[in-house]
Amino acid sequence: MKQVNLRKLTMVLLAIYTALILYFLYLGFNRGLLGTDSSLRYNLIPEGIALHYPMGKAFQIWFFEYGNFLAFIPFGVVIPLLFRCSFKRFIIGFVVSITLLETIQMLTHLGSFDINDIIINTIGAAVGYAAQRLVKDNRDNLRGIIKIVLVSIVLALGTIIIVGGMNQYLEKGEGETVALNNLKQEDGSIQWIENLSPFTVGQNEVAPQINLMDRETTKDSEFVYRLDGQYKYMTGYVALPDDVLNTTSTKNIEVEFISGGEVIYSVGLSATSGENGVETFEVPLHEVDDLTIKVNSEYANPITHALIWDVILTEENAGQKVINSLKEKIKSLF
Repeated sequence: MKQVNLRKLTMVLLAIYTALILYFLYLGFNRGLLGTDSSLRYNLIPEGIALHYPMGKAFQIWFFEYGNFLAFIPFGVVIPLLFRCSFKRFIIGFVVSITLLETIQMLTHLGSFDINDIIINTIGAAVGYAAQRLVKDNRDNLRGIIKIVLVSIVLALGTIIIVGGMNQYLEKGEGETVALNNLKQEDGSIQWIENLSPFTVGQNEVAPQINLMDRETTKDSEFVYRLDGQYKYMTGYVALPDDVLNTTSTKNIEVEFISGGEVIYSVGLSATSGENGVETFEVPLHEVDDLTIKVNSEYANPITHALIWDVILTEENAGQKVINSLKEKIKSLF
């Protein structure tokens, strides 16, 4: 009799909790305002597991990430306790159910269909299932339930630590670096000087350490490098040296980094004496196949007035390469 009452109480609590989750899925967080948007919003390409360490993340971002994970742990705990089922049967049923809910969100314009949400929701449910399976005894009384809750907390923390660490490596980790002067040019004739002689910018001495564009032999204002999407970003320095400002009436110059016909990064250089300084740049290169570096000025050969040095490209690490390769294969299916 006591077990029957506990089962009924659990089913009632599950129904209430499910209703609460549905409220937040369709009505909470001002979702009703999204109903005015007539377009179907969806994302079918996984971006990874949306579970990051909170450090450096906006509160709203990690709040939703942790909510999408933690809110579905109870389903993994309670449903297998009420309805005996294997992990395979449970997880298939859960994925089908959450996919249906995501589809309804999209069709009713009360949200979007996001494959990333399905992934993190499913991981939460799997953690809950594992927690209740690890507790073998007293699963139908308060003592056993407390054990399941404690195991759920431990598994959830472990998942956050492991997945957060993986994301940290995939997003922040860096691969090998290569100097730009070691890459073959696709077009243009920029030359790199072997003698890394120091020069002054804004009356401050600058001593290049890796490479230095040769102003004496470089005549083109635009040159292209073939990257084949292998690099994550490129860093370096650019400036108008003092000797140029002292000997010519140089106009302001802008250095543009172009991919696919679009400017992805630009640096402006002041030609006013005393205001010229060293400018750093960090150009994102994700999925960039061809990179054009263009120097804009009123002069015929503006590249000879600007100096570019210590330019290095950083490759994606091994994990990033694998993930991006998988993404490309998934994209090819749609």
